[in-house]
Order: sequence, then C-alpha cells, then structure tokens
Amino acid sequence: MISSSIKDHQQVLALLQDRPKYLETFFTYAPAHKFIEAVVKPDSFSFSVNDEDGSIFVMALGSNPVILDGDEIATSRNVEMDSAKYKRQVSWDLYSMDTEGFRNFDPAIEVTNHSEIDDFLNAHARKSSVWPGNEEVLFWGEIREQGLLVATGALVQWRTGQVMFASIATHSDYRSKGLAQKLVSQMLGNASRSGISHVGLGVFAGNASAKRAYEKVGFALIGEFTSYEKIARADTR
Repeated sequence: MISSSIKDHQQVLALLQDRPKYLETFFTYAPAHKFIEAVVKPDSFSFSVNDEDGSIFVMALGSNPVILDGDEIATSRNVEMDSAKYKRQVSWDLYSMDTEGFRNFDPAIEVTNHSEIDDFLNAHARKSSVWPGNEEVLFWGEIREQGLLVATGALVQWRTGQVMFASIATHSDYRSKGLAQKLVSQMLGNASRSGISHVGLGVFAGNASAKRAYEKVGFALIGEFTSYEKIARADTR
C-alpha cells in the first residue's frame, strides 16, 4: 500500500463521478469485494484488485499514473513501463454499449452444439479468448446461411459481474458482409430483453476491421490499453 492511496470503494466512485471513462473502467474491473486500493490524481488514475487465482490485477490510466504493485498491469497506451520489471503482453481497446436501443431487434439464435463451435473457432478464429465449456459464458449466438454456421460469438459474465462480448468470429469465406455487426446487434437485443443494460467489448488494438464494425453498431471507445506481466525474479537470472 502507498500512503496516498484510497481503500474505500465508495469514495473512489464519488471522486470519479465527473470522469466518466475512468468511472466506467473502474466499474468494469473493480467490484467492491475485490477492490484493494486506488490513487486518484487530476491527470491519472490507478487501482488494484484481487483476482480469484490469488494474483493482483492493476490498471494505471492517464498521464504518468502511479504503478501499484501487481502481477498483471494494464496501462493507458502512452505509459512507459520498466522493461526490466514488466514484460509487455498485448495492446487492446475497451468499448462499451447500452443495450436499450436494441430491445426490439430480432433475437440471435443460440448455438447449442459446442463441438460445432469448437470446430468453427479452430478453423476461423484460433485466437479467440473464450471457448465452449468456459464457465463465464452466458450465451453463444449464431448466424447461418443455408444451414452453414457463418458467424458466432459469446456473451460472457466476468467474475466482476460485468457482461462482455467475446470470441465474435466470422467464417473466412463470408467476411466483409456485415455478419459480425448483425450478430452483435441481435445479441444486444437478447441482452436487453434479459435485463442486461450494459455490455462491454475488448478488441486487439491492431484489429482495425473489427473496431470499425463495432463502432458502426454504436460501441463507444472507453480506453486504449497495453497489458504487462510482472517479471518474476527467476526470469531475470
């Protein structure tokens, strides 16, 4: 802990009321029961949370934020990290969307054949973050053409309680036809009718086509991040 940090979750929420992007990021990643501490400054914001595997996850946002002690750290894209202490992982962007405007959209059909999803992701989206059988999955949606699965994706609920899209994938032969946008819009309708008012979405920073597709649906960019892993002492020998 550092002397200037805040350990009260409600106090942090109050301080972020006029900083909506920081507030949404904090709400997404830091439920009260996992929250450890935060540092709120005029031009930066940092916080840490306990993960269920015993590790500590940190986010350090803005200009020259305090880097709290943690095992995994996500920073704003412009933050410089000590390469002797932290190993760079990936850069990614966080998007957000309210679901109410999609309540009357045609519902996405649920994929029930998990083997088919496995085969599809292996063939067309090997880097997918979520797979059938992952316990956080709420729903797999699908689009078919003449019986062929041409697009699929999952709604998941993280341990923080936040609902996110994951593993949105399109068949290699059916890309650039707006299928991902159609599927996401339909699944937002499913979410709205299920009482889920807000959905997030993480995208690899270099995936420009996916980001354009989600922005056309109406997703708003919340933050651009780079993730790091703390280097264990054994790794430095």
